[in-house]
Amino acid sequence: MRKKRIIPLLLSLFLMASCQEAEEEYARNECHFTFNCTYHNTSRLLDAVNSYETYAIVTTKPMTGKTYAVVTSIYGTDDTEDKITTDLETQQRHVLGLSNGLIIGKSSMDQTLYAFDRQCPNCFAASNMTSAPLQWAGNSTTVKCGKCGRTYNLANRGVVASGEAGQSLMRYRIVYDGTYITVYN
Repeated sequence: MRKKRIIPLLLSLFLMASCQEAEEEYARNECHFTFNCTYHNTSRLLDAVNSYETYAIVTTKPMTGKTYAVVTSIYGTDDTEDKITTDLETQQRHVLGLSNGLIIGKSSMDQTLYAFDRQCPNCFAASNMTSAPLQWAGNSTTVKCGKCGRTYNLANRGVVASGEAGQSLMRYRIVYDGTYITVYN
């Protein structure tokens, strides 16, 4: 009789722990971004969601009363500025993490599409300030913080690749349905 009661209790505890781990995997900072790939079919962001190890940095900027998504690849010479104008894109206020920047791409290591915050998580934890946006570090799968010097491996879930040990990159949920890219928390 006792065994029958203990098994459901243990199962419940296991499920609650699993849910908590999944929730902690994602950042709690505000993040909302929707991008119509059909309308913006020349954007470098399409390469990032469709190809392995091709990441892109996305920021937004206002220009002449409209919001533009600025997409920067590792190459820097083929940036795109895509005006966000479709109904679904304009229905929400775009908030791209802590410092108006996301790093989006697909890892070949685990075949997962990632959306990382562009802010260095360790500098933010140390100062609670968003003054350390990450920059490309010489290849398409590594970014570096100019403030603390850490580099992060995008292909390996955003872990610290070099420099002082620390937190991995902050991650947001991302969905790509073939038409829309949606990043949220």
